[in-house]
Amino acid sequence: MASIVSNQTIPACAVIIDVWAFQHYINLLAAGMIFILALLHKRRFRPEVCGGRPALIVPLPLLDGYDNRVSYAAAFGAVTNIIANLVLNLDAPNYIHVPLWARTLVLQFRVLEACITCFPLFACISTRHKLAGAVLGVIYSSILLGSTFAKAVQFYCHVSPYSATDPAPTVLRAVSVLTYMPVVLCFFYLIFKFLLTITECIRSSTYVITEPLKRVYTHQQQYVRLVLHRGYNPSKETTTCDKLIYRSMPAFKYPVRIISVVFILLILLYRIELALILNGARIVMARASYSDRLHSNFTFPGTKFILLTPVVVDLLGAMYFITAIVCLIVTSFNIYLFMKSYRRHLLRMFRGNKSFILDQLPKPHIMMVNSMRFPGYQVAYMLWGFSMLFLELFFVGFILTYVIYVIIINNRLTDALTSLLQTLSVPATALLLFYLQVVLVKRVLMQERIKVTDDTPPLSVDNRRFYECFNYYALFGNLAIGLFSCFWRILQGLILGVFMVGRLDHSIYARSWEHRDKGYLSYISMLHVDNALNHPMLRVFCDLLLTALDKDGHQHIFQTPVRRNTKAIRRWFVAYTLINNPELAQRRKSVTNKKSQLSRIPEAELECAVDWPIDGGISSSVEFASSGRNVLVYQASPQDHSDL
Repeated sequence: MASIVSNQTIPACAVIIDVWAFQHYINLLAAGMIFILALLHKRRFRPEVCGGRPALIVPLPLLDGYDNRVSYAAAFGAVTNIIANLVLNLDAPNYIHVPLWARTLVLQFRVLEACITCFPLFACISTRHKLAGAVLGVIYSSILLGSTFAKAVQFYCHVSPYSATDPAPTVLRAVSVLTYMPVVLCFFYLIFKFLLTITECIRSSTYVITEPLKRVYTHQQQYVRLVLHRGYNPSKETTTCDKLIYRSMPAFKYPVRIISVVFILLILLYRIELALILNGARIVMARASYSDRLHSNFTFPGTKFILLTPVVVDLLGAMYFITAIVCLIVTSFNIYLFMKSYRRHLLRMFRGNKSFILDQLPKPHIMMVNSMRFPGYQVAYMLWGFSMLFLELFFVGFILTYVIYVIIINNRLTDALTSLLQTLSVPATALLLFYLQVVLVKRVLMQERIKVTDDTPPLSVDNRRFYECFNYYALFGNLAIGLFSCFWRILQGLILGVFMVGRLDHSIYARSWEHRDKGYLSYISMLHVDNALNHPMLRVFCDLLLTALDKDGHQHIFQTPVRRNTKAIRRWFVAYTLINNPELAQRRKSVTNKKSQLSRIPEAELECAVDWPIDGGISSSVEFASSGRNVLVYQASPQDHSDL
């Protein structure tokens, strides 16, 4: 180990690979592989030019992809270093010396460069030329894996000379190795996957997939079967336990977009936690190294304040690690809840329930743009949410811990607890009055239940005089309760606002201001795009039509003779439909038509009335009047039913 730390070896370690130069030169190889894959595909636009080659290739199906989800997630995990460096600007030399107006242009150039670097990994997975894609994927993954190993060795060499004299060198060295562990594992998985694809192609002598693209997937067919089943009853998450526990559904699969975003978040969260552990280890090392110098305090009249002592540093380190663990648990739980919310919301939209989203939606092209912003927004918002949560919990926790410590060393714990209890007695009294109002209203003012089987009584006042007197007193008494209620509302808003920053499935704004939340708007737009393009009913129906067209040789199969559509058949179909669907009677044209006339007939004549058109085009959609023995019947003109 002494040779690694020596001055002769460290420079050799440091120049194994120039990270900044490698990221520039690797783009040349990436562009060459992209061009090779583009030459293998034929384009549909102007195919007569150059034999239809090269064509535009798709890196990964973010719109309606459900295949190779693990492979795409592993590809994103393999390029996590590039994403992290792009966000944190860790690998940009002299970036701070670039003029402020030019930093945005430099950042966009680096984004384009990162896209070109990562493109071949995804294109080799999605290409239909499986053998060529697998061979290129093995080559490119091996090169990137070698560069990752070189970076890991350089990082280890950079840490080792500092850790040789530290009391906790094992932590630093372990962090230097574990930082690159997920990336290396993802590269190993991709290489194994590509080698397995090469073996399967050679064994089956199938080098190109000639089958048409999938129009419908297995889970979508299962969803349609469940919906058409007579006993279908979609599960509803009514209890808190149902909302927290994840239960798999055979008729639902997360698309590539969601799996990739979640995997990126987990790896970035892993790396952030390692960085926090590394900084915490440095705090512990600083405490051990400078324990003799940590003595700084002053005395206020009657109170001794400790500013910096070994005990304060220990409290700081303990609160640091506790906050890191809490933030890790909360952020992981937010990711879990996001996946549950996405499935619940998308299934509700499949059933036509859109009551949970915005009333006023943007235009379709704006929604399409917002849906494309969702993956990047989700990663950025989650990182911001983690940072804000960590800072808030750390500073609040440390201040509370420090105050308690100062109180204890000054022997003021009894006085502090007494003052705290006296202070809390005021909101406790207000809270007692609050619940006393609830009990009085429930026991004295509300009427009894109408039926024994009713769950709740009706919303009616039973004792009018006592209600007016009690309401008069509450007008003055609720002023004090309102002060503490408002404070609690502000405190809840601050806490929930910080906890919910990283979740785009819920807006942190009020209902009428949700359209101002760009992150929430991107999530809602993504749901609408998925509902419009990936609805299982739509996909299965279109697949049935296109399959019938393919079997018929693309002929007009709907030109075959059909039976005569007579008036009697139409009436029978209308009657059969209304008998099985009574709720459709109120939506008929004869009911909603503003030009219909109103008449009254005796109730005795209703025995011959039916819910479908009869002679003369009279629609007998019957609605009982609120009083009397007559009923109201809408009479529509015969031309109102000309479309039946």
